[in-house]
Amino acid sequence: MTISLILNDRAIARSRVGELPNLPPAVAIVYPVEGGPFEVERVRTFGQRWFGKNRACYVVDLSDHRRQAAVTKTPLTCKDGGHRFQATIDVGFRVHDPALVVSRNVRDAPAVVYGYLTDRIRLCAARFPITDAMAAQLAVNHELDREIRLPEGITIYHCKVQMEPDDAAARHIKELEEARRRARLEVHTHDARVGEARSDELIEDIRADGRRRRQAAERATLDGTVLDFENLIREHLVRHPEQTAHALELLARVRETEATQHEIRDQRHAEMVKYLIERGVIREVDLPGLRQGVLGPSAPGAGVAGVLERPDAGVAPSFTTGSVPQGPDHSASAPAAVPSGGPVQWGGSTPAPASAPPSGLIPVYVVLDTSTAAAGCVTDLGNALRSVQTLLANSPDVAGAIRLSVITYADGADVVLPLTEVSWRTGVPGLTTTPGCRYRPVLRRLLDLVPLETERLKEQVPRVLRPVVFFLAVGQAEDDGEWPVAHAELMAHKYFPHLVACGIGPDRVRAVQRLASRPELGVVAVEGADLAQSAVQFSVLLQRTLLHLGRSALAGQMELRLECPQGLRPVVVEQDS
Repeated sequence: MTISLILNDRAIARSRVGELPNLPPAVAIVYPVEGGPFEVERVRTFGQRWFGKNRACYVVDLSDHRRQAAVTKTPLTCKDGGHRFQATIDVGFRVHDPALVVSRNVRDAPAVVYGYLTDRIRLCAARFPITDAMAAQLAVNHELDREIRLPEGITIYHCKVQMEPDDAAARHIKELEEARRRARLEVHTHDARVGEARSDELIEDIRADGRRRRQAAERATLDGTVLDFENLIREHLVRHPEQTAHALELLARVRETEATQHEIRDQRHAEMVKYLIERGVIREVDLPGLRQGVLGPSAPGAGVAGVLERPDAGVAPSFTTGSVPQGPDHSASAPAAVPSGGPVQWGGSTPAPASAPPSGLIPVYVVLDTSTAAAGCVTDLGNALRSVQTLLANSPDVAGAIRLSVITYADGADVVLPLTEVSWRTGVPGLTTTPGCRYRPVLRRLLDLVPLETERLKEQVPRVLRPVVFFLAVGQAEDDGEWPVAHAELMAHKYFPHLVACGIGPDRVRAVQRLASRPELGVVAVEGADLAQSAVQFSVLLQRTLLHLGRSALAGQMELRLECPQGLRPVVVEQDS
């Protein structure tokens, strides 16, 4: 709507001012002066009233005006440049200089006022995101909360702006909020599922503990019992008395099979002794002394002793059971005879006691760079893993105190060897390079794995020492502005690991200093070192440290000490120099 502050289109005589329609109570009379500035009538004298009644003049409206308008033609773009605000303006204005209004011929006052205001609102809106319309509104109103004098002679004495996203932006914000709600719901659902899984595992662990206790009690009961067939069948009948007939039938079959085997074996022994007598190796008169001196006293007809008493028997005699079975599972140094149904000692000697468990257990994570920057040393890194396997497999006491995991990273992170006790049966993963080099994914994977696997180990062993991470950095991180946040979260966790950082690529000093959990845990390759040779030196450092860690864990201590081989140096030396 147009508001003209000049009430007459052309100059009229002063005496005709009263004839103008809808004349407001507050007006100013402006006289054009040839060759000079416009003259504004202030207080009229008698001479002016008498002689100036025919003087040409313009009438300017001095009253207050209030208007409301929506900003539709000027785009109010937000900070991201892709979405827009919509604004409603409540403005009040008046004329403070009628001569300027006439001289500038201000016919449409709202155009002048709205032009100024939309320009100020547009500049202010560009500083705020589309999701922060209230902050943009407060900033605009704060800036316009004053009297503003325009060069056209108009004063803006009141201005309030209401801002909100337009329809497209409102839909965008609604979709964002729905996505956030879904994400929060998924987090709660995930937590509930994790809690259920842990509850199920806890219940299963309780059941397993109960089974182990019952089995241990049964073993303790059977420790003083001779485990022959008769006692086993007797124990079975105690638990299953309804199967008596079947148990007796089974015992009869076992006895029959044993008798047959002993008869066959005794017949072969008799034939062997008869053959030795016929060949003159031994004489019949030597049989009693041979039986007493070599085989020891035994009842007539007992195994080989019985054969030696009756070498000339045409048919093999009826032997009693009791000779020690000779087979692949029995030692030749076992006693010559045992009572019928007596216990058999396997292996011919007392079994060696099991080694005592370590006083502490250390989870170790080896993190290897397999980006394209490591193409020159990926073969040596694979050899390093095989060397670690050989070291731990040849030192089972040290291997028992360490649980080892291998993680590779490039653009993402992969667990190529889950946390395990290393032995000769452990499969060594193969390594290949892939594009990209980002630290954040592997640090986030460590943040997920270290607490979870530490808790799992604490359920299995009485004491778990703080985890250790060996982080090998070769390439330049592409997410240098992102990974420090993930690193800080890992170091802030209650199960934060000791992080040993080793840089063997160019310009790795700064990255190693930021990665290592303590300054003395950072090492880099010496200047000008070959990449493959530096990987070999990292292997030496890794093996030395693992050996020292395992031995300290056996003593229930945590001693992390780095001994840099030739070709590697600590980064703290550079800091101190």
